Amino acid sequence: MGGYWQSAALDEAMQEEHGFIWRAMLDTIDVDLAGRRVLDAGCNQGGFLRLLVDGLGIREGYGFDPASGAIDDARRLAGGRPLTFETADTVPPGWGDFDAAFSHEVLYLLHDLSTHAAAMFGALAPGAPYFAVMGVHAGSRLMAEWHASAAQELGLPRLYELGEVIETFERSGFDVALTRLQIGFVPMSERAGGHGHRRALFDWLDYYTRDKVMFRFTRPAT
Repeated sequence: MGGYWQSAALDEAMQEEHGFIWRAMLDTIDVDLAGRRVLDAGCNQGGFLRLLVDGLGIREGYGFDPASGAIDDARRLAGGRPLTFETADTVPPGWGDFDAAFSHEVLYLLHDLSTHAAAMFGALAPGAPYFAVMGVHAGSRLMAEWHASAAQELGLPRLYELGEVIETFERSGFDVALTRLQIGFVPMSERAGGHGHRRALFDWLDYYTRDKVMFRFTRPAT
């Protein structure tokens, strides 16, 4: 995962941008997180875990991210919340027995999905789910176009097919399910200004409501 996160200022702007996605993620999941231990893979500045503490009453939150500056900010912003953050490309040693895990747009960055899947499997308690949101995949026309223009510069892996992701996580022992996010209103002011025509607005709406999906990878209970 290293090398893809940007400056602290851009990370902070990204967290603001993703607020409506975080709410959609919580509207989509099918578990009660109150009193639970939660892992966030690619946690950035820790905003999602702060939301889970403040809004849903999780017992503990743990987040890792390869960007040390973002982790420094996450620790500072945590205040007195029961949150732990580490700079890491994968689940840190000693972390485990989580009741649930999350990631948002992390899978498309990974050159080795199998290693990530195995690490997340080992971090979860039996029966626990890992909810992973992925919009950058081969089935998304908008993101396929972006990937073609940016992959070489950013050192991205090739685009994954959704079926390929499913097969990889199944081989690691997960039970896999897939759904679309329960998206409400999509903020459009910046998208309208940045793209400038009606077709672009429909492209963005289709991306968020159709192409951006959530995997549920469940570690079997036995």
